[in-house]
Amino acid sequence: VKSESDIVIIGAGIWGLSTAYHLAREQTGRSIVVVERNAAVADETTRQAAGQIGQLRSDPLMVSAVGYTLDLLAGFKEATGHDPSLTRTGSLHLAQRDERMASFEVQLAHAGAFGIEAQIADGALIEKLAPAIRQQAIVGALYVPGDGYVDARACAQAYGRAAQDLGVEIILNAEVTDLEISNDSVSCVETSAGSIATQCVVAAAGPWAGRIAAMAGLTLPMQPIRLQQARTAPDPGMPAHHPVVRIPDQSCYLRPEEGGYLFGTFDADPMAIDPREKPANFATGDIKPEEKIIAEARQRLASVFPVLNQLDIAQFRQGMITCTPDAGYVVGPTPCIEGLWIATGCGGMGIAGSGSIGRWLSDGILKGGCTDDVSPFAPPRFKGRDPDLLREECRHVYSNYYALNSVTYSLG
Repeated sequence: VKSESDIVIIGAGIWGLSTAYHLAREQTGRSIVVVERNAAVADETTRQAAGQIGQLRSDPLMVSAVGYTLDLLAGFKEATGHDPSLTRTGSLHLAQRDERMASFEVQLAHAGAFGIEAQIADGALIEKLAPAIRQQAIVGALYVPGDGYVDARACAQAYGRAAQDLGVEIILNAEVTDLEISNDSVSCVETSAGSIATQCVVAAAGPWAGRIAAMAGLTLPMQPIRLQQARTAPDPGMPAHHPVVRIPDQSCYLRPEEGGYLFGTFDADPMAIDPREKPANFATGDIKPEEKIIAEARQRLASVFPVLNQLDIAQFRQGMITCTPDAGYVVGPTPCIEGLWIATGCGGMGIAGSGSIGRWLSDGILKGGCTDDVSPFAPPRFKGRDPDLLREECRHVYSNYYALNSVTYSLG
C-alpha cells in the first residue's frame, strides 16, 4: 500500500470508480488511490444492480444527471477503449389504471421540455417491442426510445480500467479500519493493508458509508434497504431489441438478461439493514433470498407477462438500496471535517447517475464547485433527525417508489 496519496477513494463500486475516472481525467498530477476490501471491484451492491438508466425524472437536476451519464457511456468505448456494456433499446412504462395513463400523457410535455424523446405506445409498437406482454392487462403505455440499461458490474469495471489507464491505483483486499482526524481535517486512512496519509478522502462505500462516517464521528441521513430480484431461464421468443419494462401499478420492473427476464420489486414492507450493526465481514452475499417476495412479484407480473409462469427461476439476486427521506443522493463535503467527502444514498438511481456523481465530486474537489447546484444533496441536510423516524421515512420512500405521488416516480 502506498504510504501517502493526494486523494483516497474508499469503495471500488460504480460511484467510487466513476469518481476516480473523473478525477484522473482532469490530469492535475494528483495521486489517486481507490481502496476496496474485496478481492475484485464492483463485487457488492453494484454487482446486484439492475443497471436501468431512465431519463424521465421529476427533478430537473436528476434529468440532467442521467442525461450526462447516458452521453458519457454512449461514447465511453470510443473515448477510452473500455466497453461499459450499454444497451440502448429504450424503456416501456405500462399503465394498468386510467390515473396512471393520465400521468403518462402529462409526462409527454415534461419530456419535451427537456428534449427527451417520448411517445404514447400503440398496440403495434408494444407488440413489436415486447411481444410477451398481454395487452388486455394494460390500458396504455409510454415509450422512451433513448433509455437503456447496462451490466452494472461491467460498467463499473470500464470506469475503473479507464481510471487505471490515467494513473489511478486500485488496491484490493484492503479494508478501511479507521480514519485519522487532525485539527478537524482528515489526515490518514488506516486499512488492513497499511496506512495512507492523505488530506482528501471520498467515502463511496454505498451501504457501508455509514461505517466510514462513524469513524469520523458522523451519522449519514440514509438507510440501506434490502433489494430482492430474480432472473428467469431464457425465453426463446424474446426479441433482441426488448426494452426495459416498468410496471408501476405492480411496483415491479423487468428487463432482458442472459436471454431471460431479470425482474425486481419494491416490496410493501421492506427490510431495513444497518451494516453498522452487522459483523465486520458482513457482505451482500449474506443477504438471503426471500422466495415468497419473489413468488408474489412473479405472480403479479405474470398478469402482464404470462410467459413468466412457464420459465424457471435461474438466479435469485439480493442487494441493498441506500435510501434517504427525500429520495435524494447524499453527495458532497462534510462541513465539520475538512477533506472528507461523502457519496451514498443511491435511492435505486445509482447506475443512472453514476457519471454525474463522479463529475460532481471531481469538480468539487479539484475546482471548488460544479456547474450544477447539488446543494440539495448535502450530507448534513437531515442533521438531528431521530434515527427511528429517518429509518421509517426511508422505508416509506422505498415501498412507494412507483406510487403516483412518489418523490421518485411522479414523472410529471
